Amino acid sequence: MEKTEITSLDLKFLVKELRENLAGGMFRKIYQYGGKTKQFLFEIFVPAKGAFWLYVDNQKMFLTKRKKAIPQEPPSFCMFLRKHLMGKKILDAKQHDFDRIVEISTKESVLIFELLSPGNVILCDTSYKVIMSLQVQRWRDREIKPKGPYKYPPKPSNPFELDLDSLKRSLAIAEKKTIAYLAKNLGFGSVYASEICSRAKIDEGNLTSDLSFNEILKLHEVIVSIESEKPNPGVYDETVSPFPLEIFKERESKPFGSFSEALDEFFSGQEIETVKKEVKKTVEGKKEKVERIVERQEEALEKWESIEKDSRECAERIYNNYTIVEGVLNGIRKAKDSGLSWGEIKQRIKSEGTPEAEAIKEIRENDGVVILDLGGKDVLIDIRKTPEENAQKYYEDAKWAKRKFGGTEEAKGEHEEKLERAEKEVLEQDQRDFRKEVFPVEKRGMEEESKETEWEETVLETPLEAPLEDKPKRKRKKWFEKFKWFRSSQGFLVVAGRNASQNEMLIKKHTEGNDLVFHADIPGAAFVIIKSEGHDIPEETKKEAAEFAAANSKAWARGMGNVDIFSVNPDQVSKTPPSGQYLPKGSFMIHGERVWYRDMELKLSVGVKIDREERVAKVMAGPVMSIRKNSDYFVTVRPGFKKSMELAKNIKSKILIKARPEDKSLIEQIPLDEFQVAIPSGMGDVMEYVGRDYI
Repeated sequence: MEKTEITSLDLKFLVKELRENLAGGMFRKIYQYGGKTKQFLFEIFVPAKGAFWLYVDNQKMFLTKRKKAIPQEPPSFCMFLRKHLMGKKILDAKQHDFDRIVEISTKESVLIFELLSPGNVILCDTSYKVIMSLQVQRWRDREIKPKGPYKYPPKPSNPFELDLDSLKRSLAIAEKKTIAYLAKNLGFGSVYASEICSRAKIDEGNLTSDLSFNEILKLHEVIVSIESEKPNPGVYDETVSPFPLEIFKERESKPFGSFSEALDEFFSGQEIETVKKEVKKTVEGKKEKVERIVERQEEALEKWESIEKDSRECAERIYNNYTIVEGVLNGIRKAKDSGLSWGEIKQRIKSEGTPEAEAIKEIRENDGVVILDLGGKDVLIDIRKTPEENAQKYYEDAKWAKRKFGGTEEAKGEHEEKLERAEKEVLEQDQRDFRKEVFPVEKRGMEEESKETEWEETVLETPLEAPLEDKPKRKRKKWFEKFKWFRSSQGFLVVAGRNASQNEMLIKKHTEGNDLVFHADIPGAAFVIIKSEGHDIPEETKKEAAEFAAANSKAWARGMGNVDIFSVNPDQVSKTPPSGQYLPKGSFMIHGERVWYRDMELKLSVGVKIDREERVAKVMAGPVMSIRKNSDYFVTVRPGFKKSMELAKNIKSKILIKARPEDKSLIEQIPLDEFQVAIPSGMGDVMEYVGRDYI
C-alpha cells in the first residue's frame, strides 16, 4: 500500500533538518488551502540562506520547492496566523516525544502541528495556553479550544527510551505479532516495523511472547542503531525513507540530498498523480456520456427507419388489398347494425370461407380495431375509418418517423463531433503538464529566493485552472460592472439593478440630473437608468432602455409577452412616502408625468464579442439592436420554460454553429455560467437566432 502519511520515525529525522534550516528565520508569508487535508504553506526567510517553503497538512510536513496557486481570499484562521506570526523569529523546531507532533517556537508563541488523526494546527502562548486553533476538538481525556490550556495526547511509547529489560517486559505482555507490536505499540508504522524485523532476522509473524532472549536482544540493537542511522534518503515506488531499506534492496530507489527533498518529490508526485487521475476520470466520463448518447441515437435511428418502412408498407398493403379491407369493414359494420354481438360476429367469421373472413386474424373490439393478414403481413385496421383513412394514417406515421429520423440523424452528427473532441481530449491528457498545473510556481534554488521580485508576487495570484503565461493581468472593475449593463447602439451607458439593494444604490448614488430613469409598470422590476453624460439622449437609446427594463421585470418570470414601461427624470423619483406609509428597500415614489412605452415586447439578446488582439471572447446581454451592433454573434431569447442551464447550452451551441472557424475555440472556452447569468429569471426559450458574420 502506498504511503500517505509521515510516521513518528520520519519526523525524528525531518525535525533535525527543520531545526538546521529554519532556526533564526522569520515567518514572511502564510497561505492556507481548502480541502479535506487542511493544507498550509509557510514562507520562512532565513538570513544568509534565503527563503524556505514549509508545507504542512493533517498527515505530513516537509520543506518544498513547489507552490500551489494562492487562494484569492485567505480563510480567517490563516489571517489570524498572519497577524500573530508574520515577522516573528523562529527560535526552535522540535518533535514532542516520539509522537507525530511538531512544535515551532518564537519568542512570543508556540505553533503546534498535530499530524495524528484528525490533525490540527494550534497557536499557543509560551505558557502553552491556546490562543487559537484551526479546529476546536474534544476527547475524553483532553480538549483543544481557545483560552484553554494545551494538553498533549496520551504519551506513546518511545522505543528509543526502552532499555532491554523494559522491551522484554513489554513484548511479553503484548501478545501480538512482532510486526504489529513494532508498528502500533512502538509507533514505527508497518514499513519500518518490517525493516526492523528484517535487520534483526526475526520472522515478523512471530508472536512477541514467543521471542527468545537473543531475538529480543537483536531487536533492541536494531532499534538503537536506527536512531543513530546516518541520513541517506531515497524514494521507492510506494514509500519514502530517510535511510536505505533492506526490505526493498532489490528495488530501485532514487537518492536525494535531504529527507525533505525526498518527501517533497514523493508526496508532490502523489498529489500530481491524484489530480491527473481525477481529470482523466472526468474527461473519460464525458467521453463515455457522449458515447452512450450516440449509441442511443443509433438505436433511435434504427427504430425510426423501421417505423417508417413498416408504416409505408402497411399503407401500400391496404391499397393492394383494397377490396378485402373494404369488405371486412363493411361486413363488420352490417353485422353490428343488425344487432349481433361481438361473440356472434367472431363465430360467424370462423364458419365462413370467404377471402375477407380468412384475412381476419383477430378482432379487438375494446380497441376498435381488426388485424388483417394482407399478403403475409399483419396490418392493424381501425374499424371506424375507411380504407383510405387507414392508409392515410399509416402514410402520416411514415412521414412523422422520417422527420424524427432526420432530426435524430442531425443530432447524432453533432454528438459525433463532440465525441471526436472528447476522444481528442482523452488523448491529450498524456501530454498535459500536470506538475505545472498543480504547482504553478517552483523554486529554482534556495539562493535565488533571497530577493523576491514583483513579478513573482503577481504570478502567485494566478488561479490553478490555467498556466501562468496564459493569464492576463487582473483589471480593476468599473463601477457599473457589478450591475446589469449594456452600451446602446448610440454608445450610451445603460445600467440596471440586479435586486432591491442595487435598485436603491443605483438611484441614490449613480443617478444624475440629466439621466433618465425607466421602470416597468409592474411590481418587482429593475430600475434602469441611461447615463446622459451631458448629451441629449436619442429616441433609439430610450427604446432600448425600455426593452431592457421590460426584460428585467417580473413580467418575464410570469411568462407575459408584453408589458408597459415608463420613464421619468431623476428628480421625479423620491424615497419619501406619503404620510403613514412605508417604502420597502429598493422602492421609490414617482411624482409627475411619465413618458410611456406601451406593450414593450419581452425579449433579450445574448451575444459574444470577440477581441481578436487579446484572443478573448466575452458574453454580453441587452436589447436586440444594441447587441446586434456591439457583438459578433448573438441569440435572442424570450420568456419560456427551459431552465437556465439547458438554455445556456442551447445559446452557446447556436452561436458555435454560426461562428467562424478561428472564433470557435475562443467561444468554446466560455464557461456556461457566463451565458446562464444573462438569462432573466433563470428561464426562457430561444426566440430567434441571428448571427452576423464578422467583416
